[in-house]
Amino acid sequence: MVTSVKPPGATFFSAINRASSSKDDAAGVERWIHLAQNHDVKLRSLPGSSSVQVLARCGHPERAERLLISLHKDNIAIDTSTYNLVVSAFAKQGDADGAERVVRLMCEHEVEPDVVTLGAAVHASAKDGMKERAEAIFDLILHRGKTQPDAVGFNALINASVKAGDTKRAELWLSKMIEVGVAPSVVSYTTVLHAHARNGDIDAADKCLASMQQTGVEANVVSYTALIHACVKAGDIPRAERWFEVMQAAGIQANAVSYSSLLNVCAKAGDYERAEKWLVQMCRDGVAPTEVCFNNVIDACAKANCPERAEAWLWRLAGKEDSAEDAPALEARGLGLAPTRQSFTSAAQAYGKLGFYKQVERLLEKMEDYGMAMDEFSLTVQLSAYGRARPRQREYAEAAFRRHHARKLPITRPAFRVLKSLLTAGRLQELLEDLKLKAEDLPEFPDNKKPRSSVSRDAELKAQRCMRPQTSNTPHHN
Repeated sequence: MVTSVKPPGATFFSAINRASSSKDDAAGVERWIHLAQNHDVKLRSLPGSSSVQVLARCGHPERAERLLISLHKDNIAIDTSTYNLVVSAFAKQGDADGAERVVRLMCEHEVEPDVVTLGAAVHASAKDGMKERAEAIFDLILHRGKTQPDAVGFNALINASVKAGDTKRAELWLSKMIEVGVAPSVVSYTTVLHAHARNGDIDAADKCLASMQQTGVEANVVSYTALIHACVKAGDIPRAERWFEVMQAAGIQANAVSYSSLLNVCAKAGDYERAEKWLVQMCRDGVAPTEVCFNNVIDACAKANCPERAEAWLWRLAGKEDSAEDAPALEARGLGLAPTRQSFTSAAQAYGKLGFYKQVERLLEKMEDYGMAMDEFSLTVQLSAYGRARPRQREYAEAAFRRHHARKLPITRPAFRVLKSLLTAGRLQELLEDLKLKAEDLPEFPDNKKPRSSVSRDAELKAQRCMRPQTSNTPHHN
């Protein structure tokens, strides 16, 4: 047809372009647009718009932008909704520059931005926490005087401020939207609640919820979970529980995140009884726990110096019989869960803090039976157990260090520091030379995995009270 006396016209190109668009064929759309332009065929507005939309939907905003510019040169009209798709595509990629370029292109060609444009453009800047950029694009659109902002636009501004760490600015925009008569949504308040939660500012979070209720916006599970998280950051267990109960009294079903927040604060405080209670309640409420939930309970028991209880929860996670007679009833079978490396290491650490190195060895061997190799944290826990044993087990520590190195497993400075406290300077130097290791080459240990300090005699006695009576007066651990 192209080589015939009468080449195809606008009707043909429009039809085939429309067919490509209906299949979201981005490459086909571009090819037929270019062919039409090469043959000086002027397309009508609809095929041009649909072509831009296809490119935007397929995640090619730059190509869509280029096509927009090309179509404008041919005086083909493009509607606001088509521009909005391109702005949204840039926003999804977090490309604030691209989103702003398209908005300015709209204004240049007298295509009026609407609330969708406003929300998408501001959201593009909000994704990277560029609050000044978000506010600038907000002003650019509003100063034209034809678009009134809605909750989506204000929410994007609030979100940009929160991501930039400016909670006061977020509160200012929340107040501003109320002032201009735009009703805040649950998202508006919850975004600010999350900011207060991240800062651990319980009082500010309380006030935000009170303001939310005064304006008639009903809090949802996400809102209450943000409040509970604020209490977690502040380490305030009673307050976290109180908000949890308020949420339930309001008829809002707690989700896994809500329960996980409660379990986390109990774990941090070493309050294993509360942690156990909430995990059991979680299961009773039909909310499926995760391995992290069990790990929080294990960690709480470990912090409370109750190693056998920590191990009991480890085996519950594995779906085996309980080994703590007074632990609350919980059926872990059928949940599809399995212990993680953290599960085993936390339980082992509970024994290691008391110097019960045989139990540490046993649990770490079990961990490997489950197909999980030791890591730098596991090694540090094992070496610490040898150091806290009475008498100290220097030979075992050196042998464990050698095995770990021979298996090419990671070794970090904390493990090395524990070993250094066990061996003489001369022996340590010999070991390093033998293994061709240099202390300065060892990486630091992540802050969230630093080994815990040794326990006092009072803590050791408390641990013995947590443990089940043995058949002999001598503990079986060593």
